[in-house]
This record gives sequence, structure tokens and C-alpha cells, in this order.
Amino acid sequence: MGRYTTGAITTKEAIRIELSYLIKMGMIRKGFKLSTSLGWNNNYSIQIETSYGIEVENYIRLIYILTDRKGNKKSYDYKIRLAAVASNLRKGEILYFLCPITSKKCRVLYRCYGSAIWKSRDAYQNRIYYKSQISSKTDNWNDKYWNCEEEIEKLLTNYRKQSIYKGKPTKRALKIQKLCDLQDQAEEMRWLPSMDRLLLFKK
Repeated sequence: MGRYTTGAITTKEAIRIELSYLIKMGMIRKGFKLSTSLGWNNNYSIQIETSYGIEVENYIRLIYILTDRKGNKKSYDYKIRLAAVASNLRKGEILYFLCPITSKKCRVLYRCYGSAIWKSRDAYQNRIYYKSQISSKTDNWNDKYWNCEEEIEKLLTNYRKQSIYKGKPTKRALKIQKLCDLQDQAEEMRWLPSMDRLLLFKK
């Protein structure tokens, strides 16, 4: 594998696997073991298997082939665990990826900077910038989505890990829940065509 490049990469430019997208598209469903494919605009695709609520461990399994600059191919086949955390607002469970490098919870996995495996933003030595850090305000819903992701990431890496104290959800846990709800709303809006968004707000 070659050395990492020095050019800055944003969360929008890096190929990524968003947990909210997998759930929205029915690729992860509780009580099911599913197999499908996941593709990107650059014609890159991988095979994906998901298991949620039917085995001891919840996971996604990633199967793909990478070709280096010399034309050598290498196959990859591994699982990334899913952590299911009960919602403090009694709305089911919130799912997270467990990064295969740091074991920290995250909701997005990336493969960039020459990495052969998918891992969290925090696992990269080179920084992956959020779009809102370097972009203008031309895409508000994308910015809102990634702003929520950034705040969730900060809260998940906080030293205090407990979400319940004396039988009640902590302020940190409630804030994460609220951010997840806002992110889900932004997720819905950013997938809508601009005309559909305009009609929605006119109602």
C-alpha cells in the first residue's frame, strides 16, 4: 500500500459508509441477515452483509477487491461490529459502528488516504475535514448533517461513557439523542431534490 497523500480530504470527497443510509435503504433491518451491494459514483462497489438482532453479535461484513498501481489484486473480507444502544427517549435503539481500529462508536466509516480498510474518521492520522469547515453555505442540509455528525463524535469520545445515572439519562445521552434526531431529519432533506424541498416548505 502506498504512502498517504498530503492533500486535504473532506467527508464529502472520501468514499464512506453512512449508517443512517444503510438503515434508510433497508440494508440493515432488525431480525434479518441481509446481503446486498453498495456502490459509489466513481463506479466502485463492494459486497455487504448485515446481521442485526439474530446473532450474538450485530455486524456488517464487507467483501471487496482492491487493485494497486502495479495491477496486483487483493481480496478483503471482514466484519465490523455494530453496537445497539437503547434510546433514552423510548424510540427503540440507536445503532453505531465500532471502529475496527479504535473500537470507538461512530456512525460513518471512511476509506481514504491510501487505507485498505474502512475505519472511523478518528482512526486516520491525516485529518478528514467536515464540509462545513471549508465550504460556503450553499448546501445547508449537508452542512447540518455533518455538523451533527461532528458534535456526536465529540460527545462519543468524551471521557464519561455512562448514559444512565441514578436511573435517568444523562444530559450527554439526551444531547446525543437530540443530535441523532436532527441528523436523521437532515438526512431526509438532503436526499430530496431541491424542487421537492421547496414544495415541502410551502405547505
